[in-house]
Order: sequence, then structure tokens, then C-alpha cells
Amino acid sequence: VQVKELDALKCRWIRTVSHELRTPLNGVMGVFQLLKNRETEYQNLVQTGTNAAQTLLLYISDLLDYFQIQAGSFKICPKKFKVSESLERVAELIALKCA
Repeated sequence: VQVKELDALKCRWIRTVSHELRTPLNGVMGVFQLLKNRETEYQNLVQTGTNAAQTLLLYISDLLDYFQIQAGSFKICPKKFKVSESLERVAELIALKCA
């Protein structure tokens, strides 16, 4: 019984932490969106920041998915995506680390 209670507590903690991370991250993404709509010489940095924030949001979602799989409550929802866009984002993040 203790193991099940600990698992339930862990899942509840992960959901709470996930929410607490997503809320400010969505704010950051909103600021990047506002900056993206303005003419500025920093558009490359704004795009890189947007991509990094979106990637972090995906990591948080993946972590939450992992715990849902462990809890047996994960539902598969197939999505279409463009491989080229994903590879461009990866290249931009790697370029940022190399700079």
C-alpha cells in the first residue's frame, strides 16, 4: 500500500512541478512572440529564444508523459510534424551552444 501511495504522490508532484514550470515558460514565449512581431536587428536571437523555449516546453511535456506511462494513464495521440523544421531547431540550438 505504501508503494502505491508514494507513486501517487510522485505523480501529483510531477504534475504540479510541470504546471509551475509551464506557466512562466509560456510567459517567456509570449514575450518572444511580441518581439518577433517588431522590426529589430535581434530577430535571430528572438527566433533562437523562441525555439529554445519551445524545446524546453517539449521536454517538460515528455517528462509528464513518462510519468503518465508509468502510472498507466498515458494516451497516444499521433501528430504530424515536419522533420526539416525539427532538424532546423536542433541545428539552431547546437549553433547557440557553439557560439
